[in-house]
Amino acid sequence: MVKEVVKIHTNDPDNEIITVSLSGEVRPVARLTPQMISLRGKPGETLSAEMKIVPAAFPDFNIVNAAARNGRDFKFTIEKMKTPPDSYFVLTVNNQKSTAGRYFDIIELETDLDPERIIKIRVAGYIQP
Repeated sequence: MVKEVVKIHTNDPDNEIITVSLSGEVRPVARLTPQMISLRGKPGETLSAEMKIVPAAFPDFNIVNAAARNGRDFKFTIEKMKTPPDSYFVLTVNNQKSTAGRYFDIIELETDLDPERIIKIRVAGYIQP
C-alpha cells in the first residue's frame, strides 16, 4: 500500500492550499531474483551473473526492447524460457571491464504491456585491484 499527501495551491483566497490524500496498492510488474546484478572479482576473471524475471501481477508479457543506460562495462542477453502461463526470462550479464574500479548502471527492459511498463534492473560491478 502506498500513501501520499499532496498540497494543491489555488488562486481561491478562501482555499489557498487544499490537501489531498491519495492511497493505493502498487502491483509489481515482475518478481526479480536476485533483486539486482552484482559482479565482483579481479581483472581477467570471467564475471557473470543471472537474474530470473517472472511476470507477477500481469498475465504473460514480452520484452520488446532492452538497453543499458551506459553499457560500456558489461554485455547482457535476455532469453524467454518456457511458454505461458509458466514463462519467465533469464537475464545474463557479463563483465567487460578489464581494469580495477567500480561501475553502476541500469538496464531498462521495455515490455509490451499497456500502459507501457519498464522494468529497471540495477547493475553493480567491483573489479578489485
